[in-house]
Amino acid sequence: MLPNFIIVGTPKAGTTSLYHYLSEHPQVFMSEPKEVNYFSKDEIEEQGLYYQDFKAKDLKSYEALFNQVRNEVAIGEGSVSYLYYPKTPQKIKNILPDIKIIILLRDPIERAYSHYLMDFRMGLINLSFEEVVYKTSNHKKIDLFYQQYIELGLYYKQVKRYVDTFGNTQIKIFLQEDLKNNTEKVIFDLYSFLDIDNSIIIDTNQQHNAFSMPKNKVIHQLYSSYIIRSLIKTVFTKKIKEQIKNIFFERKKKPKLNYKTKEYLQKIYFEDIKKLESLINQDLSQWYKES
Repeated sequence: MLPNFIIVGTPKAGTTSLYHYLSEHPQVFMSEPKEVNYFSKDEIEEQGLYYQDFKAKDLKSYEALFNQVRNEVAIGEGSVSYLYYPKTPQKIKNILPDIKIIILLRDPIERAYSHYLMDFRMGLINLSFEEVVYKTSNHKKIDLFYQQYIELGLYYKQVKRYVDTFGNTQIKIFLQEDLKNNTEKVIFDLYSFLDIDNSIIIDTNQQHNAFSMPKNKVIHQLYSSYIIRSLIKTVFTKKIKEQIKNIFFERKKKPKLNYKTKEYLQKIYFEDIKKLESLINQDLSQWYKES
């Protein structure tokens, strides 16, 4: 068994929430875990990407993720690494030519900063956001950090590759801002795209991947260990993992992005956003107009 739809990205744009919303629908089967990275595994390995998180290294193990499918109509997975890498769309098409593609996009500046804050919380980076943006550090992974936070937000070429490979009818694009502010409409549109019962009411009130930080430096240092994070993921149940998170992490208001840095990033992204607007025929002015 193989999926008939994939959420391909982008990171920090609501894909985790969408994954959970879809998982609640009785006609939908979502892979467990969410991020399987089968079609981007070569690039992840080649780059030595610091997440070390791909789960399916061959077609057999990829198919095994869907062994529990019974009568579900929509069968899916969601790997946010799929949007960025140039060869991934064709890799997907070679195996799944009729696949439906779901793309979630977010204001690239907000996305970049949110991604950075997540990695900082996980102990994957100890540089300031500005050191990455302006490349003022000689850190050996500075180019990889710049890719993950800045280049992933240059959506035009990434989206165009999927449009060129699959055509518009197999692709549905949503904005994180719409998913957040008009959740029911987005979910209804998604149900229609996946040809599943749109009368099903699901709980969209629960926050997924809400911003939080370790309560102190000791917890931050412990959580930065990949071994400890992996142990927590594999040993404990979902309920216990939530309890651990509630005990050792706290919800905080996100720190504000430096205004000068934001201005600098606006210049980087402006032309790309304008081209994306034309490509997807959607007003994205909220991303480049000053608030």
